[in-house]
Amino acid sequence: MREWPRHLNQEMRQHLDDEYAALRAGGATDAEAMRALAGDLDEVGAPSPVADVAGDVRYALRSLRTHPGFTAVVLATLALGIGANAAIFSVVNAVLLRPLPYEGADRIAVIWGDLHRPGVNRIPASAGEYADYRDRSHAFEHIAAYDTAGFNLTGAGEPEELDGAVVTASLFPLFGATPEVGRAFTAAEEQAGRNDVALLSHSLWTRRFNASRNVIGQVVAIDGRPTEIVGVMPASFEFPDPAVDIWKPLLLDAEALSSDNRGSHGYTALARMRPGVTLVQAQADLAGVTATFKTEYPGNYRTGFTATLRSLQEEIVGDTARPLFILLGAVGLVLLIACANVSNLLLARAASRRKEIALRTALGASRGRLVRQLMTESGLIALAGGVLGLVVASWSMDLLIGLAPDTIPRLREVTLDRRVVGFTALVSVATGALFGIVPALRASGAALNEVLKDGGRSGESAMHGRAGRLLVVSEVALSLVLLIGAGLLVHSFARVQNVEPGFDARGMLTLRLALPESRYTTFEQGDRFFDALFAAQRARPGVEAVAAANALPFSGVGGSRTFHIEGREPKRPEDQPEEQLRIVTDGYFQTMRIPVVKGREFTDRDRLSAPRVAVVNEALARKHWPGETAVGRRIAFSRDEPHWYEIVGVVANIKHRGLDAADRPELYVPYRQPLFSNWTVRPMQLVVRTAGDPLIAASTVRQDVVRIDAEQPISDVRTMDDRIGRSLAARRFNMVLLAVFASLALTLAGIGIYGIVAYAVTERTHEIGVRLALGAQRRDVMAMIVAQGMAMAAAGAAVGVVSALLLTRVMTSLLFGVSAADPVTFAAIPLLLAAVAFVACYAPARRATRVDPLVALRTE
Repeated sequence: MREWPRHLNQEMRQHLDDEYAALRAGGATDAEAMRALAGDLDEVGAPSPVADVAGDVRYALRSLRTHPGFTAVVLATLALGIGANAAIFSVVNAVLLRPLPYEGADRIAVIWGDLHRPGVNRIPASAGEYADYRDRSHAFEHIAAYDTAGFNLTGAGEPEELDGAVVTASLFPLFGATPEVGRAFTAAEEQAGRNDVALLSHSLWTRRFNASRNVIGQVVAIDGRPTEIVGVMPASFEFPDPAVDIWKPLLLDAEALSSDNRGSHGYTALARMRPGVTLVQAQADLAGVTATFKTEYPGNYRTGFTATLRSLQEEIVGDTARPLFILLGAVGLVLLIACANVSNLLLARAASRRKEIALRTALGASRGRLVRQLMTESGLIALAGGVLGLVVASWSMDLLIGLAPDTIPRLREVTLDRRVVGFTALVSVATGALFGIVPALRASGAALNEVLKDGGRSGESAMHGRAGRLLVVSEVALSLVLLIGAGLLVHSFARVQNVEPGFDARGMLTLRLALPESRYTTFEQGDRFFDALFAAQRARPGVEAVAAANALPFSGVGGSRTFHIEGREPKRPEDQPEEQLRIVTDGYFQTMRIPVVKGREFTDRDRLSAPRVAVVNEALARKHWPGETAVGRRIAFSRDEPHWYEIVGVVANIKHRGLDAADRPELYVPYRQPLFSNWTVRPMQLVVRTAGDPLIAASTVRQDVVRIDAEQPISDVRTMDDRIGRSLAARRFNMVLLAVFASLALTLAGIGIYGIVAYAVTERTHEIGVRLALGAQRRDVMAMIVAQGMAMAAAGAAVGVVSALLLTRVMTSLLFGVSAADPVTFAAIPLLLAAVAFVACYAPARRATRVDPLVALRTE
């Protein structure tokens, strides 16, 4: 065997002999084995940098392979932490960071109007306003407009209601999109009589037309009108929504562009800025266009009008950015806790490698060389953890997307692309440096003489104890921040779920019916359809009631309308009341079980031939007639030729947009007393109250609809409970993910406390033996060990509570009925953590009480 330095004792010489033999048996040359054991020895010669690094890697791999348990635990911890970060970052990347899939997407913006009226600061464009933007502005290459719509497709299989949009011909050039098959619209097709053409989505083309290119020129019935298919858009084009299956031209005839219709704000206007034009410059150009509106159309813009540009990216992302960044920050804290845990494990392992490191120092290895070797091990662990983390992220992707609400845009674009892989690699490298540097510096800085003596153990143990305790305190603090954040969301979610919607959602089936105006040309024809359907449904066993509204609660639709109160002339145009308007059939309040507080609800007698009536909710009554009765008051929707509606009832407030939304004033008018004489049929949402499972009634509704009109589809079939549940999906997503991250953090913190206490018990076996030999009670020893562990937990909890008070303020917008400093949460979570810490301390403390004093003293 080799000759070793003479100052080493026999035990250390034997240790080196064993290590040297193992390295040679593993295929290392004599020089490689000596470098691995000692570093740059003069007798070996200076190796090349590549060989030096390769030797470090081989030694690190060999070292990790000889400790499979340690390696497995560390890799599992890092895989969870890095994998969770990669998964959340993939969502952030797809939704917030990745450019929109359109040519020059950074130059596309949305134009919003502002009539300078309280509460109405973002309105769509009217047809006339769009035409003025298009014809008078100079900062834009293209300006387009669109509106979403539902279309009934017949004549090509089963009747189906499709999500669609009416768009100007300029929409597709604005996005740089061309049809995969056929052609796009022309400007001439925006005129009446020439607009019966359509573009299909790629999915509809595949699903209904077998992806046949012969579809071009085929005529189908859309809303009962013969419509020619002129093109098919590529699968990559999904605007304004992935669900859109069909596009038709937006009608821009003389009537739509007249001044009488400038108040009909129903179209979203888009603009592509010219190259080199900034958003500020485009905004100034737009201001010059809108400055003329009040002068040219004083009747439409009494309070003035301005328009604002907002980037399409910002428009699509909406309010999803803050919750996603909060989740990314939370998962980052989990990774920090994982790093602290791994660092603690490396400290413990470094303590067990004291002799090895001391021998290498004695053989000539510099401190820098030792740090490099130990950091090589940490780097390999981190890179392996990163690879496993990508595997974990890949496995969890479908689950993550399944949990996510459909309100998060671009979810279908979530993938592990190059940016996610690069982010994961960067996180892995940073992680390796973070958890590896402290153990490497500690281990390489051990005093050689102390370690070479038999009594050198305590100094290194104390060194590890201080660093380990600091890491555990950090883990506890970080986990407490996450736990409090999750606790606030859980508490908030419970508060939201306890909110009553104002009606009875049990046993209610909802669906949508859109009768085509081409076949139901008069209001009376549509009314007869609903009469027949309601009669058929009421005769069905198990159906208790049926009604309809233009906008059901939790349907995501609904709008407002201005009106006039008899005897009150507003002093300023902006003072004219405007509230939410609902058009409902008779029996609606009874079917929904909305309490009638005063007066009566609508009946079958409230038809066009009868005096016009209305019902208001309590919020509207309090707002416009505070301290008075609303019943008997009259309102009208037109000032020039008023049809007065007498308020005959006041009903309770209901939640329409969400359980967490404030009660809004609502005005109800009967379906059979339309606001205007030229009203025809309107899309309606049905609600069927059943005695059993409401979904069973869906088939009977379809049967009755087909019997009345075989070409009439139904859509959006859901239970009311499902609608309410979907409205809570975003809150549920944030709560579940943060709770999962917090639970993982709590588990890691518990493991960290257990590890440091267990290590302390092992290192203090001699001390504990002496205490017991001198008469100490076993319960005193247990109390001492538990107290030390709980002291770390208490210190971490104190830091965590202060940190949480500062950090949870960013969550205010995600909370409901709970403050960011909720005392219940801030009191309960530390108690939970204390319980976990006690359990983590109890097992090693109990083991300490079983130490045999004689064995402990003999061992030492």
